[in-house]
Amino acid sequence: MADPIKISVQVNQPRLNITSPVGLVSGWPFGSNPNEAGVIARDIPTTVDRVPMPGQYRVVKWLLLITDDTNGLGVSSEINAFMRGGIIEFTEYAILGDADVIQYEVNVVVEGHDAVLVLTSRYDQPVRVNTMKIGLFS
Repeated sequence: MADPIKISVQVNQPRLNITSPVGLVSGWPFGSNPNEAGVIARDIPTTVDRVPMPGQYRVVKWLLLITDDTNGLGVSSEINAFMRGGIIEFTEYAILGDADVIQYEVNVVVEGHDAVLVLTSRYDQPVRVNTMKIGLFS
């Protein structure tokens, strides 16, 4: 019987240090549309971004960053929304970070021809919210 084959695997995963907030610099890293929604308080639904959506079929994808700078906590997620006429569907996915601590709810609503991203914090401390978006229209 042959000797067993031994395989060694090492995974290096860099960790984002969010104890110091990352500044919003136009053009870095993905484009020129960073949006700082500011600091929001618990249980107050707050518009954190708005996208004009011309055309019949419209898609917007948001990258969302929620941070508690005081305690060095943060959550990142992506929201993908599809708008057809006055109806919008969305999903949130790729939730990373301290989502078990910084709890929140997202909603995407239609106001006129705009898709509006609304965030309601369920976290006891004020949080800072930043977004970035990509839109497609047909």
